[in-house]
Amino acid sequence: MTMEKKSHEVTETLHIPALRRKWQILALQLISTASLFSLLKRMSEIYGPCSDQFIIDHSATSWCPSYEHTRGLMWLSNQGDLLIPDILLGLGQTGLASFFGPLVICVAATVAWAQLRSQSQEFQTQVQRGVIIGFVAWMFVPFVLFWVIAMVFNGPHIPFGHEDEALNHLDVLFSPFGFVFELVFLGIVFAPVLAGLVGIWGLSKRPISWAIGYYLVVISIHAVLTFEPIVTEVDVGLRALPSQIGEGTTFGGLISPFASSLLGIAVLMLVFLESGSAAINHLEYAASLPEDTKRNAEYVKQFNNVVNAHLVHMSVVITLVALTTALALAFDDLMISFVGVLEGTQWTGQVKESLELQMTYGKVISASLFLLVVAGMRFVVPWQSIVGYLESSIAKLRA
Repeated sequence: MTMEKKSHEVTETLHIPALRRKWQILALQLISTASLFSLLKRMSEIYGPCSDQFIIDHSATSWCPSYEHTRGLMWLSNQGDLLIPDILLGLGQTGLASFFGPLVICVAATVAWAQLRSQSQEFQTQVQRGVIIGFVAWMFVPFVLFWVIAMVFNGPHIPFGHEDEALNHLDVLFSPFGFVFELVFLGIVFAPVLAGLVGIWGLSKRPISWAIGYYLVVISIHAVLTFEPIVTEVDVGLRALPSQIGEGTTFGGLISPFASSLLGIAVLMLVFLESGSAAINHLEYAASLPEDTKRNAEYVKQFNNVVNAHLVHMSVVITLVALTTALALAFDDLMISFVGVLEGTQWTGQVKESLELQMTYGKVISASLFLLVVAGMRFVVPWQSIVGYLESSIAKLRA
């Protein structure tokens, strides 16, 4: 038994290759990856459809600048044949099946990027030059061959500006840009997924932050383009989100299904950012330790305790954030219901059913009031003592 314990202490170190195989680090990375994929699904469901009027005026497959990749690719396929196979683009698929091919591309690109980063700087430079040279050759070699062959049969001529299409060859020269356009339409939806995967598994916080920023920009642009004064002037076909939150039927009757969908997106962003960054932060801490401490059993034990505690705290904090956000969104209803219990007047029922209180901006005011009340309670309720008691209770349960 003593020999097994010593062997375990020797083999378990704080070197990065060993830590990347630890179940705690893998759990954080898998949680972040799962939340990233779930975020892609929820964003596509809420911000992907075009407006009903746009579909009536055009068709169900017409392109609008919504957060959905197949519409743009179908429009591009109508202009000419696509270079990437449809199964990898998700064309001809419905629902989650349309995500499978692009996600395979993202995973393959992440693996290739990780392998490239593990090589020497000289090799990376050679690969970059090779890609540039290959793309230029893809443009000019077929163009020159087609032009030379055409001159053999039709005599010398410039490769454009002829009525006979057989004498025009510029389409061959610019055909590789069709591949670029396909990647652009694909990247509108899957660029943050690729960046997130690179950040999670490539241990880089910048791509993770970029992915979150990208999603926030998409949400902001959608809100601006569907704002009623903007829509009256320029309607690009985006489906506007309801201005009424609706009756609370989820989270124990706190918020409506629509509000819970938006809350779900916010929580997924937090889980993705927190779990992905946590794995990197812990590995950075281990990498900064002196070499002789990385095999020290006490340091290894301390590292395990910190990561285990982080997993527990992350679960508790994210749950509390979701609960308090739901309370903030329903704070106006809770106040009116509380007054109604005390007074029992018809006024509370009429106010609760008021349209203004169900509007989005009413919920913003409700959340602001909730923050003011909680901020004022800090002078009455000893929040630090309560948090300390909770942390000690969690520590006892873990022990």
